[in-house]
Amino acid sequence: MAVSIAQPPSRPSPSRGPATRGSGRRASGEAGFTLLELLVSLTIVAILALAQAAPFQRTLSSREHAEQAMERSNAARLTLQRLAEELSGAVPLRGERGRFVLIDRTFDRPASELSFTTTTARKVRAGPQDPFEVVRYRVEAGDPDARGALLVKEQLPSVATEGTPFTANVVLEDVVAFTVRVLPERGEWLATWQGGEGGVRIPRAVELQLTLADGSADPPVYRLLVDLPMGGSTKP
Repeated sequence: MAVSIAQPPSRPSPSRGPATRGSGRRASGEAGFTLLELLVSLTIVAILALAQAAPFQRTLSSREHAEQAMERSNAARLTLQRLAEELSGAVPLRGERGRFVLIDRTFDRPASELSFTTTTARKVRAGPQDPFEVVRYRVEAGDPDARGALLVKEQLPSVATEGTPFTANVVLEDVVAFTVRVLPERGEWLATWQGGEGGVRIPRAVELQLTLADGSADPPVYRLLVDLPMGGSTKP
């Protein structure tokens, strides 16, 4: 017995013309970005970039301040150390120019003027060298827009003829204070000293204080105490 199986009616194939074009437009619209979406995305990226850059800028600024503070500290300590070396070689000499003299020059800022004769000063002139050099440290006003004054060192051979000018060099800038005190053989610390008073030409010890501007209201103070080997000497 033969059995016949009925075939389902075939469905017409869908048209691909207009539908395909319409589907392409929808796909194209879904995959792209509008101008508004692009602007919003760029704004978000810019905000994130600024948020990341701010800590980086603060880190750079902190590092720069730390490096500047280190430079000021090194400059102050080196200046005091060199001055201490010269003081350690201080000798008593006769004559007005070779005396150990300390004057308090405080006016608009704490300042001292220190003058003495030493055997350990660095030479600043060529030719035959005098074993004794007269050195003088003083504070001088800087530029009007400067944060501080200038620390100036003047030097002259002790055998130089009368009227010979000192050789002057700026040692430090931005000086807020430069003060010196001396300790005599007997008594307390003094802010002024004239070598030769009481027959004593050189004090027993010297205290140095130096302050450099750092932009703060309370900059650090650098101190150094120097013992003078010939302190209390009455030799000419």
